[in-house]
Amino acid sequence: MSPVNGLVAVTPAATKPVPSVVWATNRDVISLDPIFSLGYPEFTAESLMCESLLRQAPDGSLQPGLATVSNPSSTKLVFTLRPGVRFWDGHPVTSADVVYSLDRQMNPKLGGSYGWVFDRVASLSATGPAQVTITLKQPDYWLENELSSSAGVVIEKSFAEKEGKNYGTPAGSIMCTGAYMLKSWTPGAGVVAVRNPHYWNRSVHPLVGQITIKGVSSIAAVTAGLETGAIQGAYLNSQFSTLAQLEHSNTVRVYQGPGWTTDALAVASRKGVLGSLDVRRALSLALNRQGIINSVYEGAARMPRWLSNAGTFGYGRSVFDKAYASSPVSTQDIAEARKLVRQAGATGKTITIGTTSQLPVYAGDTGAWQAAAQAIGLKVALKSVPAQDFIEFFVDPKFRAGIDAVPGVAFGDSADPASLLSQIVLPGGFQNFDNFNDPAITAALERARSTANPDQRAALVAKAEKLTAEQLPWIPDVEPDTVLVLSKDLTGAVSSTAYMYSPWANRLGRAG
Repeated sequence: MSPVNGLVAVTPAATKPVPSVVWATNRDVISLDPIFSLGYPEFTAESLMCESLLRQAPDGSLQPGLATVSNPSSTKLVFTLRPGVRFWDGHPVTSADVVYSLDRQMNPKLGGSYGWVFDRVASLSATGPAQVTITLKQPDYWLENELSSSAGVVIEKSFAEKEGKNYGTPAGSIMCTGAYMLKSWTPGAGVVAVRNPHYWNRSVHPLVGQITIKGVSSIAAVTAGLETGAIQGAYLNSQFSTLAQLEHSNTVRVYQGPGWTTDALAVASRKGVLGSLDVRRALSLALNRQGIINSVYEGAARMPRWLSNAGTFGYGRSVFDKAYASSPVSTQDIAEARKLVRQAGATGKTITIGTTSQLPVYAGDTGAWQAAAQAIGLKVALKSVPAQDFIEFFVDPKFRAGIDAVPGVAFGDSADPASLLSQIVLPGGFQNFDNFNDPAITAALERARSTANPDQRAALVAKAEKLTAEQLPWIPDVEPDTVLVLSKDLTGAVSSTAYMYSPWANRLGRAG
């Protein structure tokens, strides 16, 4: 049986139009430039309006996006733009736009988040008006998945060059290809997107006239908005404390879909007490995960077996399902945990946790980790920051100075367990904060990346997951489901984590 049995990846397609919808995210959008997309609000806004070379289906499988892809050899990918693809301004998408967009992602001077995705790329060139060829230094069977996420978003070259540093900021604008186009962006008021009347894909007929993406950090305000109709939809990411209330509401419907996220304690530094594997194992043994599932997620999460969520099995599913089922579930054992702390000579030592009290999931996780640490003889110090600054723990090494660990909900860019795992355990990985390097894990993942056969690739990734569960470079808390809340008269939104990377509102509208 699949570990995500009973979860729904997409809600039934709508049939009737809706003039406007207000959609809540857990904070304001920071950037609409795809090279800087890094959090739920950015992904929610970007995937509404912008499109990638390839597309992730709600079940995580890969489909053509703006282009189709062929593999003439193990070190060549040829992208051919689909007929008629156009930007909002009516200009056709060309191979020059694709090369420009990918070059921006690869340019270290721009400081984007996805340069590592292209580390096996030898060259990138337009080989025709509608064709782009990527030549690889060695085979890379992760790259197609990555180009279905922000890393593969295509923007208009001439428009972006004209906007310069204002591109993707409130002072400027953006130019994409999606079924919804940017109307305005006012910090505090939200990002407003309107239906694109000239959308290139004539098989898609968006039903919502206008969608406003609005940051609302208070779960009480989100819940009140959903129940009164001031807010018509939200993906709950760091706000679950009113889930039971919403499930019993007469005004909204709650959907649970496959999650691609992992709630974990990110080890920021192993120079202190968390440098001891015994201490990391002790903390994992001491954590009350069922308490987190019940009180933080209101039941919308699962006990972890691996670092990556079982919802990410977008290929090689039978191989992943079998390997996952054979892996142990994390269980609580305070006595064994105390013994490990004593064995490590760590009793009475302090762990400093970076956190925020303004986002309920992270606040709840912090409380659970505090209780776990104190129960086994460790001390805890907290460095708490405002909600808007919390993401800095994950992107700025200076912000992490003096921090041992940060509770966080992390995710990869596609339905592949390796997408998150590689960021955390590979040397140079985007979220490998303290240079963790285990030769056996690295070897399994590097081989997986070069393996064409999906089942064989899945077996290698599963091996890396099992080894990671022993080494605990990050300590998984729980595996959250995707939670979508919609006004009762709305339907059609994607209800898996695919919403972050591909159009989630193209079928949204009023139920029949």
